[in-house]
Amino acid sequence: MTQLISDPPPAGDEADCFVYSPASSYPTPYARLVDRKGAEIHTWSHTAAQFPESDNPPSFLRGWSHVEVDPDGCLFAMVPLRALIKLAPDSTLLWQADIPAHHDLALLPGGGILALAGSPRRIVGDGFAATVLDNTIAELDADGGLIGEVSLYDILATEPALASMIRRKILTRQGEFIRACGAPSGEVGRLFETGSFTGPVTRAIAQLRQLRGSPCDILHTNTLEVLPAHPAGLWARGGVLVSMRDLDLIAVVDPNALRVLWWWGPGEVSGQHQPSMLPNGNLLVLDNGSDVGRSRVLEVDPRTGAIVWEYGTRPDERFFTEVAGGCERLPNGNILVSDALSGRAFEVTSTGRTVWHWETRKEAGSGTSRATFYRLSRISGRAAARLLQADRKPDVGPPAPPVHVGHLEAGM
Repeated sequence: MTQLISDPPPAGDEADCFVYSPASSYPTPYARLVDRKGAEIHTWSHTAAQFPESDNPPSFLRGWSHVEVDPDGCLFAMVPLRALIKLAPDSTLLWQADIPAHHDLALLPGGGILALAGSPRRIVGDGFAATVLDNTIAELDADGGLIGEVSLYDILATEPALASMIRRKILTRQGEFIRACGAPSGEVGRLFETGSFTGPVTRAIAQLRQLRGSPCDILHTNTLEVLPAHPAGLWARGGVLVSMRDLDLIAVVDPNALRVLWWWGPGEVSGQHQPSMLPNGNLLVLDNGSDVGRSRVLEVDPRTGAIVWEYGTRPDERFFTEVAGGCERLPNGNILVSDALSGRAFEVTSTGRTVWHWETRKEAGSGTSRATFYRLSRISGRAAARLLQADRKPDVGPPAPPVHVGHLEAGM
């Protein structure tokens, strides 16, 4: 359902198309492509690597956690902590990589992929010992074959200030867990005490994730972006931008040299998502504001750490997505914001004026996370053209929930 609130967008913007996957689409996950009028342009759907309903998997193992579209209209979908799959425009399964993928991926020239993955790990040294869920950057070839992976903990620990901060966070959270719940026993207890496990890695990760307060999930990385060279020389081409939600940390790392090139965030943001580099070298990020109950979009100068622009502080701008969400700069210079908890997205200008919004309702009965979707993302013009020219929309996936969109001349 579409609602036109005021005038259409400026010429050229009508071609914008956006992709998302409802968090409640399990057990038959799907992704929708919608245009600025709310029309459903295309649908991908596949059940590869999904847990059967009879297993009653926890919410964070259901459906797809993130979807991305390449220039040819193929969809990459993350089956959380279980697989990364690639679907053709007609939803044919092209390949399935059985890795514990989560949260984000980056498409490389030539068809390769970087994806976030991870595994339980025991960290020992300097009088410190703890089991954590390490996060890794996994590199896949164009056919989904695993080339290799590097540990984000190992990279971050090369920076003394970050190593100290991470260890303090581990000790604090695991200490709170032991005081509240006592030491776990049985299979989970052995995993917690040693970091070793048998059976699928997904099961081990889920066991630690479901402990009260998630005491081992300290890194919880949610963003992966390969950067061009910074115009002021802060990092060279190929630096990788990552965001660790529970550490309130954004960093640029070199996964080849295992070095931290730049970092920022603690004391400035909380629970942030989807940082990205702007053409001027600044970083754009959604500060979820998990600790303060108010979200913001920030533009940060990485040379000084100064916040040079923000949205969400005035009373008429306020919104709060405690989990998920994101923001991205559109080709017209405006910012697309995903308010994932409320199931909406909106576009704002540099002056904070809202010019477009979109809403979708969360489907009932699937037992998924609090967020309605992970985030809404614009796809490339080439991909949109290929999909818009398709002879027909694939007849897959359940009907979409009601959608409301509009073009506004004032704030929402």
